[in-house]
Amino acid sequence: MMSDASTGGSTDRWGTPGSPARILSLLSHSGNQRVLTDWIHQQDRYEVVPDADADPTADTFDVCIIDEHSLHKYATELRNRTAAADAFLPILLVSPRGDSDSPETYPDGESDSSAWQLVDELLLTPIDTSELRRRLDTLTRVRAQSIALEQKTAQLLLLNRITRHDIRNDMNVISGWTEQLADHTDDAGKEIRKRILDSSQHVVDLTKAVREFVDTLQTAGDPDLQPVDLNRVLSEELTKRRSTFEDADFSLQEDIPDVHVCADDLLASVFRNLLNNAVQHNHSDTPRVEVTVIEQADTVVTTVADNGPGIPQAQRDAVLGRTEQGLDHPAAGLGLYLVDTLVTQYGGTVQITDADLGGTRIDVELQNEAVTEANISDNDT
Repeated sequence: MMSDASTGGSTDRWGTPGSPARILSLLSHSGNQRVLTDWIHQQDRYEVVPDADADPTADTFDVCIIDEHSLHKYATELRNRTAAADAFLPILLVSPRGDSDSPETYPDGESDSSAWQLVDELLLTPIDTSELRRRLDTLTRVRAQSIALEQKTAQLLLLNRITRHDIRNDMNVISGWTEQLADHTDDAGKEIRKRILDSSQHVVDLTKAVREFVDTLQTAGDPDLQPVDLNRVLSEELTKRRSTFEDADFSLQEDIPDVHVCADDLLASVFRNLLNNAVQHNHSDTPRVEVTVIEQADTVVTTVADNGPGIPQAQRDAVLGRTEQGLDHPAAGLGLYLVDTLVTQYGGTVQITDADLGGTRIDVELQNEAVTEANISDNDT
């Protein structure tokens, strides 16, 4: 990825006369290479990477222009370079044929069709300079946007770490001093102290939800799903919630079946947020939470029901962040939005209905994952 210095400190000005994009030209035909570099030298928005620095593994270019011979020659280097790049690093292929033709067979007798997967744009010969300019403008613009996004993401991740650290430290201080008041308050003060502790715990849980939500944003492509022991994860979360919310009644209606579901290491967050939500929005004298797990042929359904105020049907999509407003909707909650996001990534579903207890019932259906002794061991490790 280009540094701030190499991009002029701002991607808004990059690819302009004041901050030209660097073009690495690796055309094997000396005549084509000379013509191309001469044309780039005449442009004020681009500059040619000097021959001495013409290394596809170096962090000195923004667009690579290459032909088929050089693509085959440098395929491994370019593949490693683009894979290691933090931002989009485009490759423009100059070719005398259309991309619908079969890959060229090289002197070694092998066709490197996989090398074509590295190509982002194709420019046919003879080169039309107006078309070349259009392709370069598009590629450099997308790269500039990619760099800007990476910079913003890095800044947000840093801000997230700092705020989570400071908030959790402050909440620990608040909780600690509140506990010290136990011997200095009457019954009315005890209730106030409990509310402070509950609110403090809620803030701490929110910081965990934010961290896990950021983890989902950082996942490149599809998540790495694997068989996860549902009994272990859910049992551990129930134990933790009982310790956190001593005045609440958590009950398991039936034994949790010995099953594995398709998920990842954030599955615990799904159940933590469901159980937290069932208590933190419950104003009953004794919040009651009932958990049921039913194994079906291809799926496993985990139900969390409570005796709270319930969620009106008109707001059920909103609390999961499924409306156009997303988290900006007044009824949306980060915890349930995270639940829905994770379960959707796992190929499952989340459904909200009315509970027999009078409050909310949330059903989470996950794929029943068949496992072998080997991958159970790997996952537990």
